[in-house]
Amino acid sequence: MFRENPIFSDWISRGPEWLAVLLRHKSYVLLFVGSAVLCYALTPVYIALARRNGWFDRPGGRKDHARPTPTMGGLAVFAATFVGVAVALSLGNRVSQQLREHLVYIFGAMACTTAMVLTGVLDDLRGLPPRAKLLAACVLALAAYLLGFQVQAVTVPGVGSVSLGPLSLVLSVAWIVGITHAVNLTDGLDGLAAGIGFLAAAANALVAIYLQNYYMAVMMILLAGSLLGFLPWNFHPARVFLGDTGSLGLGMFLALCSLHSAQKAHTVVMILVPLCALGYPIFDTVVTVARRTLRGQPVFVADREHIHHRLVSAGYGAGGAALRIYVGSIVLLALCLLLSSANHLVVGLGMAGVLALALFCVRVLGYLEWGGWVDQVRGRQASRLAHAAAALARLKIASAEEPAQLVEGLGVLAAEIGIDALEVDHGGQTLRWSRFARTDGRARRTLDLPAAGLAGRMELRNHGLDERFAGLWADACRQAAERAAEWTIAPNRPEAR
Repeated sequence: MFRENPIFSDWISRGPEWLAVLLRHKSYVLLFVGSAVLCYALTPVYIALARRNGWFDRPGGRKDHARPTPTMGGLAVFAATFVGVAVALSLGNRVSQQLREHLVYIFGAMACTTAMVLTGVLDDLRGLPPRAKLLAACVLALAAYLLGFQVQAVTVPGVGSVSLGPLSLVLSVAWIVGITHAVNLTDGLDGLAAGIGFLAAAANALVAIYLQNYYMAVMMILLAGSLLGFLPWNFHPARVFLGDTGSLGLGMFLALCSLHSAQKAHTVVMILVPLCALGYPIFDTVVTVARRTLRGQPVFVADREHIHHRLVSAGYGAGGAALRIYVGSIVLLALCLLLSSANHLVVGLGMAGVLALALFCVRVLGYLEWGGWVDQVRGRQASRLAHAAAALARLKIASAEEPAQLVEGLGVLAAEIGIDALEVDHGGQTLRWSRFARTDGRARRTLDLPAAGLAGRMELRNHGLDERFAGLWADACRQAAERAAEWTIAPNRPEAR
């Protein structure tokens, strides 16, 4: 309509270039703004619904928040995104036509993402073992591969496009599963997963538009808009969390769409952009797996030593840490886009510089202390014993029917991490546990259990509490306190629902 008006066309031709670009892609702009506004409006409605149904992430253990916070906010994000897809399909213009030509991919991505979101719902409400979530991701990745979400070839500098053949299945499934869990691991800080997801979706949308994969551009634009609308509610201090519902679904959706966003790429840089867009989740996951493996720690056992946790511990705070990671991700993306017209040598030097900078950053954060790594490798057996004891303690505490069994469960872990004796006060009685047949004197150091109804002391003798396992001990104490609270909270109190 506007283009048919000669006065308007003349004004546009003399106006700023960015305005002309926006008008050429006005459907994308409207979809982006619409999904952002819709998600921003839906989120407080969802928060009220979550409060009414008791869908909370409660504080304690490794968690930083001080009060129960509504979780599973990813439901609002994907509701807005999928509503946007339905609107885009009904527009009756070129955008909707392009979507209808690729309905298999559109509905395939939505179906796999929905299944991953439902897996996250089960995890948030009931708790799923890490291996169950991994299995679900693998099954869905295989289904996505059969639907056509595949890495069929890679571009090698000086050689060109090289077909992967049978390796296509392995690399495609590895990418989908890896990105799904990498994004899930970043959801340990207010606004981090949503912010990184927004940047990744925006970058993938730009690549898709450049490569004329317009249907995937629409999917990424809608996701980016929804995440932008969700961020004001999720940034520190968060009023709602994505939960595994959101982070697992976000990882799956980004993994699938990024495969298609760069599917027609013929340059190394255009293939690297989706990779760099998810650079932080990928790098943090690599560091985490390497660190846990060297320590003899189970890969799937959570801890508070991710890069974002180190930034918080360095004094930047939750909001400051998230903003620094945003800035680092934007700089990496900008560098990758600037290299799009460079030759392979310059691209290689640029990527080498990025890797060197990343290694410097993790060195500053304390990951590359040589002596520390040597000590961790030497202590692998002790770490394995401690984590095995923690798993047994969790089972004993979960099945405890009386306070004495709680203390017995805590004692299983205490014996492996340097605690010689425990005294726990509950209901007017003092319950004791000791590593030895007898213990002389009372415990000397206070042990705080993070819930009403429990108080205690622990006695540290010989080498004392091993600081490497302080997180395991805090988790066990939190679980014991929550179990004790189940016996003491009256049924009509809101917390007992």
